[in-house]
Amino acid sequence: MSDEIEEYLDNIFSEHRVVLFMNGAVQSPSDAESMMGRDVIAALKIDFLPVDLSRDPRLLAAVQKRSGWEKVAQLFIDGQFICDSYNLTPALKSKQFDKLLKSKKIPFDEAVADQFRAMNS
Repeated sequence: MSDEIEEYLDNIFSEHRVVLFMNGAVQSPSDAESMMGRDVIAALKIDFLPVDLSRDPRLLAAVQKRSGWEKVAQLFIDGQFICDSYNLTPALKSKQFDKLLKSKKIPFDEAVADQFRAMNS
């Protein structure tokens, strides 16, 4: 990986605790996975930085290398890969995501999380 891309990622992680790497802009994700990840994180009112991976293939490769995961969208908290958007919903349903957010002191709307579980049980 280029040093430039690695430095860019390091800067992102130093400035933002929650980062969603996705395809497309936050206003118009280019695939269902990116839209799903964005919608869940936004609904929970989590402050996050969306990063469009489709603008630079080197960035996509660097993120995949850091996570060890191919699928996009990918959620990172404090520079650590958490899950892709497909695994975000089951983690939310099982309250594992709530526990993670609380352990990392990431504010989120617990009422929305409870409502999501009630609707998907």
